[in-house]
Amino acid sequence: MITTHPVGGWFWETRDDGSGEELSAHCVRESLMVWRSLIAVGVAGGVARADVTIRAEDGGSIDLTRTGVDVTARGADVGRELLRVLDSTGHVEHAALLTIDLSVPGTILRAERTVDVEKMFLISVDTWASGAGTVSLHTFADAWMSHDLRGHKQPDIQAANAPRLTAALREITSVLGVDVVPGDATSFGVPTVSGFKDLPDEDPDLLDSWYMFEIPRRTDRLRALLPMDLPQFSAETQGQVDYMEVTADGKLVGFVWAADSDDAAGFEPYTPAGDLACEIAEHWLLRLSKAKARGLSPSQAMRVPASDVGDTAAISTVTGALRHAKTLEEVQDLSGRE
Repeated sequence: MITTHPVGGWFWETRDDGSGEELSAHCVRESLMVWRSLIAVGVAGGVARADVTIRAEDGGSIDLTRTGVDVTARGADVGRELLRVLDSTGHVEHAALLTIDLSVPGTILRAERTVDVEKMFLISVDTWASGAGTVSLHTFADAWMSHDLRGHKQPDIQAANAPRLTAALREITSVLGVDVVPGDATSFGVPTVSGFKDLPDEDPDLLDSWYMFEIPRRTDRLRALLPMDLPQFSAETQGQVDYMEVTADGKLVGFVWAADSDDAAGFEPYTPAGDLACEIAEHWLLRLSKAKARGLSPSQAMRVPASDVGDTAAISTVTGALRHAKTLEEVQDLSGRE
């Protein structure tokens, strides 16, 4: 399963090697070193999206943020776009801290097939003008763990994927030349220097971090983005729900659902589709709220044309037939499965 909150993370404390390298070049170089390490062991893809932040000399206020910069880890233009973005701002010379966050796609091995995931890792590199630095790697996948996020043992999946994560951590440690420090335990698992600590073999319901933590946090975060003055359908229902798949450019990005019995409706982003799924989720939740403001029922709101609620920039499409699920939990489970 793929989450919107990190399953676990690892950290490396770095120092400037005294070569006189410019701050921007140093930050870009370390970002690419980590990314190439993931590619080298076969867990990551070669096209990613970057967010760049430049902080002022006091280290607190933000001088500049650029998001969604497309970058590649191969070819003659490696890192050039990131350097161009940083150097064109005119802020780097007086910066106290540069941060590059790379959202990196990856692959998961399941049975005899390879599954692509749009956002499996987040590489973050903080480079201080003083020469200090921090590199971190976070993963959003549970394939490395003894149990999936619903609490079920997955020995075959772990056996196929955990060694790949171990190899990646070893490779990053080698290229950076400093020891890895596992992050703190999360709601999902406990990172170690080589991957994740095995979870206890307990009742799956007691280990169901997907339903206990991921779904409530994801729902609260997305609904908090809506205007305060708009009405909202309930985000919960105990009964049957109707739902439909939503696609963008022919790819699944989520599920819109409705339950008239509880005046409930919502959108569950298909998390393997990456950040785009959450962006479209925000768009759909706004669309549903506008429909409710017009007095439509949940099932009517789910089907209302985008133009009827003032949505002139719709980038997603409802596809396929109307489906039924016994519970909302079934739809939320689908939203995280690769």
